[in-house]
Amino acid sequence: MAKRRSSKPKAGQRVRVKDEISMPEYPDVAIGGWTGMVLETQGRGADSKVILEWDDPALEAMPADYREKCESQNMLYTMACLPMSDVSIHE
Repeated sequence: MAKRRSSKPKAGQRVRVKDEISMPEYPDVAIGGWTGMVLETQGRGADSKVILEWDDPALEAMPADYREKCESQNMLYTMACLPMSDVSIHE
C-alpha cells in the first residue's frame, strides 16, 4: 500500500492562507491569499500552529498601516503564527 501524502505543511514548504482569514492580532487585516514559507510547526491536532515567513508577494500586498502597527508594538510584520487549519500547501 502506498504511503498517504500528508496535507499538513512542514518546515521549508510554501503555504497559502485560505480565503476569508484575518490576522489573529488584527482582525481588520485580511490575509487570505497571502503566501509564505513554513519555518516551524507546533502542537498537535486542533491546536497545531504554523510559524511562517511571508514571501515577497505577501509583503507587497501588506497594508502600510499593518506594518506600522507591528513596528510600534515591536512585532515582526515579516512573520506570522497561524492555526494550521488557516493555511494550505502552496505548490
